[in-house]
Amino acid sequence: MKFAKGFKKAPLSLAVTTAIVTSVSAWGQTAPATPADDDIEVISVRATSYADSLAKALSLKQSSAGAVDTILAEDIADFPDQNLAEALQRLPGVAITREAGEGREITVRGLNSTFTRVQLNGMQAQSLAAGTGGVRTSRGFDFNVFASELFNQLSVHKTTSAKLDEGSLGATVSLRTGRPFDFNEDVVAVNAQGSYNDQSSELTPRLSGLASWTNEDDSFGVLFSASLSQRIVNNAGSDTGRWEDDTFGACSACDSDADVAAVSSAWHPRFPRFADKTHDQDRVGLTAAVQFVPSDDTLISIDALYANIDSRRDEPFMEAISLARTGATGVQQSDVTAYQIDGNNTMYAATIADVDVRSEFFVAEWESEFTQFSVNIDHHFTDELSMSFLAGTSQSTLDNRESTVIYEHFSDNDERKMLEYAEASSAVSYDFSDMLSPSIGYSFDTANPANWEVSEFRDRIYDAEASTDTARLDLNYLLNDEVTLSGGITWREYGYEIAGVRADASFASRDEADGTVDGNACGISNVVTDADGEVVSFGGQSFFMADGDKINNFVDSGCWPYNVRPGDTRAVTEDSTGIYAQADFNTEVGDKVLRGNAGVRHVKTNLESTGIINGTEEVTVEHDYTDTLPSVNLALEMTDELILRASWAKVMSRPDLGTLSPGGSVSIFGDYRVSYGNPYIEPFRADATDFAVEWYFDEGALLSLAYFVKDIESFPTSETEFLSWAETGLPESLLGAERDNLIDETFEVRRTVNGTGGDLSGFEIQYQQPLTFLPGPEWMQKFGVLANLTLVDSEVTYGADRTGPLTGQSDESANFTLYWEDDVFSARLSAAYRGEFYTNLSSTDERKWRIMDSTTYVDFSTSYKISENLKVSLEGINLTDETIDEYIDADAMRIINSQSTGRQFFLGVSYRM
Repeated sequence: MKFAKGFKKAPLSLAVTTAIVTSVSAWGQTAPATPADDDIEVISVRATSYADSLAKALSLKQSSAGAVDTILAEDIADFPDQNLAEALQRLPGVAITREAGEGREITVRGLNSTFTRVQLNGMQAQSLAAGTGGVRTSRGFDFNVFASELFNQLSVHKTTSAKLDEGSLGATVSLRTGRPFDFNEDVVAVNAQGSYNDQSSELTPRLSGLASWTNEDDSFGVLFSASLSQRIVNNAGSDTGRWEDDTFGACSACDSDADVAAVSSAWHPRFPRFADKTHDQDRVGLTAAVQFVPSDDTLISIDALYANIDSRRDEPFMEAISLARTGATGVQQSDVTAYQIDGNNTMYAATIADVDVRSEFFVAEWESEFTQFSVNIDHHFTDELSMSFLAGTSQSTLDNRESTVIYEHFSDNDERKMLEYAEASSAVSYDFSDMLSPSIGYSFDTANPANWEVSEFRDRIYDAEASTDTARLDLNYLLNDEVTLSGGITWREYGYEIAGVRADASFASRDEADGTVDGNACGISNVVTDADGEVVSFGGQSFFMADGDKINNFVDSGCWPYNVRPGDTRAVTEDSTGIYAQADFNTEVGDKVLRGNAGVRHVKTNLESTGIINGTEEVTVEHDYTDTLPSVNLALEMTDELILRASWAKVMSRPDLGTLSPGGSVSIFGDYRVSYGNPYIEPFRADATDFAVEWYFDEGALLSLAYFVKDIESFPTSETEFLSWAETGLPESLLGAERDNLIDETFEVRRTVNGTGGDLSGFEIQYQQPLTFLPGPEWMQKFGVLANLTLVDSEVTYGADRTGPLTGQSDESANFTLYWEDDVFSARLSAAYRGEFYTNLSSTDERKWRIMDSTTYVDFSTSYKISENLKVSLEGINLTDETIDEYIDADAMRIINSQSTGRQFFLGVSYRM
């Protein structure tokens, strides 16, 4: 029986890893079986402790053909970290982006999540989510949708092969859930934790369980796992939006024209305010797997995965909104009565009169649901010829709603003021001499509802969906003892669509629209009373704010109708077919062993993109492109401990979803203009080269150095061109009755085009070792250490005369873990450092580039086995209460926002039967 217990229980073998590592990603678990060999060392994918998981992961890295790093679960439903992204950050070259203190997206070797593909049980997938920036509309994968307990293996492929699916410029991350044949016995495991956050002072539950059963002859098995958790986090700090150099209407504090010029040219915060957000998330995850062996030559594996996250975010804000406006009702109506300007031309402190002040009740509620079903069939025709077939479908849906009720205290010189307040004064004072701990004050009683009037209501609703259907066939032929030939075909259809509507309108416009300007809009009065909200306090301030009931009042009034938001309504469908051929080899060169693979992948992508032109007309554009992607991976075993690696490949990453939209505007009267995305834009393409030397100098030990280079062929940039109508690719129907007159005219076209590109290069240094050599008593030899350092440099062209680094790229990132473990007790302390990185480089003015400050997160974990079946654990995240701080202008470092989420502690118990 080729699919006997020994094969299915331990599918990863050192002897065939050149084929297996890519197969794990492509097929989800298993690889072609090889003829029995008593000398083959077999490695089980399931670890039994933290140290065991490190040793097994290192063995997989050592035996791989390309650059791959793996993380294995310490035990059943027991991943090394609470969050998948936070687990991945322990690997060299991987850094994460956090929101509300939780890892959300990853960057690999300086390339952000847009360039990274994620596979779930062998299928490319996308999880949709929302956050502080609204709906995530890129191709990036949001890791917080999934509970880490559902997975037992993560692999990050930093180099590619022909067998591995295309679509990644940075890395391919393979996530794998458990299957019954992973375990040597029937298992039931339950984990329960209580989580406490010292800033929100909230205690929340986290539960998970797994049950796996196989029949007596190991020919049939089923597995189920489930997780449930709640997370309540308070996100406190300060916020400015950004800083601007505007001209104020008056400057009473100025003694000369030179002072006036200095104030007008100085940088001031757009809306100085405190931020006190509350994040409340409920997460549910389920997996199911069935495996059976219908014959000696066939293994069938069926997987199902479900994840749901329900989130609410409350953001109470109060700010001097006039400082964010450049018009007559903004800074031009305001008077600077006191100010301080530093050597960076920052007006870090000021008192400004005649400003409009806002009280905002903002609530965002979103729910993301992910489902995936797949089936794998592995079959052996002969001892030499085998087949693997994968078919599956996944779907991620997102419902997001963002509602805001705005009360305003208008300045006396603002004509929009409709009421007389209890206090007419309207001034703000701020002091950002300490950017992370500002002081802000107002000249009126902000807690008195009689000092406010109803100003505006916003309601924004988004529905998004991403789906992937996949069918893949792989054939493998064992040509001889040294060479295995592989070939296959993959068909995949990916679809993404989003629809957005808004009911945004000021009270004044709706008051007029209902027929009578009388301070009442369809039953909504502009007068604010005690019944219209409550007094809230944060950052040393108290102010009166609306509550949730007010949202329903606005919606039910009928005076705030919903309208389609063209820029938020679009769709993309990509149909791709890829074929590949690859040779895996393991041969001797002199007295050395050379193994690796070489192959080529050819893929054709058919694209259909839909958007809205001129606010009402739906336009669909079709496009196709092909890519031929050769690759080679070499591993030369100089000795049993020393390996030299070299890899080269052509890689591609498909264009950003927003860029592909044909939506925009067309002007056919006067000047002939077109402004839209670019459904014809080409993918990101690059040549990727890697070199590495790895020294496995002791059992479970590694010292390695890797050098990587990516020559990026093109990088999208905005550009204005003059094209004929036919060259725009838009339908002639948009020209209407003027079609015959305009079809041969030249149009000024503003769109995103393929830019010049750029280069990225860097080094990775990795060290791992159990410290068994330490002198002293026996307990000293139970320490171990992991450390890595990644250095990255990049420069890409963003415009005709503007270059800069990649967004999301930190020049340095590093990790360090010290652990101690025996058969009963385990403890580890970890630190993750990420250097500063740019978050936005869209402005042509470098002083407006946004940069995230460096961070160091320190975590710990301990566990104690009370018995063979019962274990207790204590974990802590962010022990130093690290803040996330975003600035503008790398030289002046003016704060945009600062976020503190506190320390998170988990006390838990796990039981295994």
